[in-house]
Amino acid sequence: MSWPAGEAAFVTGAASGIGLGIARALVANGAKVALADIDRARLDEVARELTEKGGAVTTVVLDVSDAEQWAAAADRAEEALGPISILCNNAGVNGGGMLDQTPLKVWRWIQRINVEGQFIGISTFLPRMKSRGGRGHILNTASMAGLLPIPGVGAYTASKFASVGLSMVLRAELAQTELAVSLLCPGAVATRISATSEEGQAKVLGRDSDVESAEQIGAMLAQGADPDHVGEQVVEAMQNKEFLIVTHRDYLPLVENLHVEIQRAFADFDGRHGADPTAQAMAQAISAGAHPVSS
Repeated sequence: MSWPAGEAAFVTGAASGIGLGIARALVANGAKVALADIDRARLDEVARELTEKGGAVTTVVLDVSDAEQWAAAADRAEEALGPISILCNNAGVNGGGMLDQTPLKVWRWIQRINVEGQFIGISTFLPRMKSRGGRGHILNTASMAGLLPIPGVGAYTASKFASVGLSMVLRAELAQTELAVSLLCPGAVATRISATSEEGQAKVLGRDSDVESAEQIGAMLAQGADPDHVGEQVVEAMQNKEFLIVTHRDYLPLVENLHVEIQRAFADFDGRHGADPTAQAMAQAISAGAHPVSS
């Protein structure tokens, strides 16, 4: 059995949905998996399932937005499974609504989990991976909402655009190493994100959960892709060191429209408004991997 057989992976949001699909696929390919999630009961159920299938797993209760929990979580995982060489930053939430109707508390809650959680995960595991050398892999789960704007979920979209940028920079910074990066941008997948996000948002706002609304969105997502199939696709892409992973071809025209708009803006720019003469040098420096700073 080839890579990732024998490797140890750390998967956040592993108790359900895409995270569980990734964990199942990793186990099926011979990897040991640390299942990290905030939901202890579901973690225990998943651990039993994967252990019964012959998998080597351990569980870690983790709130990815709490920086103080990460180092201890990494230590526990590595004590149980050995050095972690695969990090899957998958945990995420949705919430809010129209931008002018999204409370600041909810905005910050979404950014802390979807963006800061990934950054802290990288900050925790990347130095360990670098110090040990050898092949490693970091996967960040963004969304199709990280490639095109989706009205009505502005906070979520902003966090996923940030995840895309974070992942692209990480890929560039690790280009000369044995550490690879993948970015998952799924469309609709049959997960529990609507229910778990509503529960979390209600807690942030100190109110009861809007069960009916969550169930309506959940019913729509239930028609989406099978998370186990997404997990299999993710592991295959990581085996091949592919960067961008998409799950639905249907969104391509929308993404193309956005890129056409960007290209048109560059094509239409005629320099009449005081173009910076250093722009070419800056672009060349970025292309060469330098880190120019603009004030």
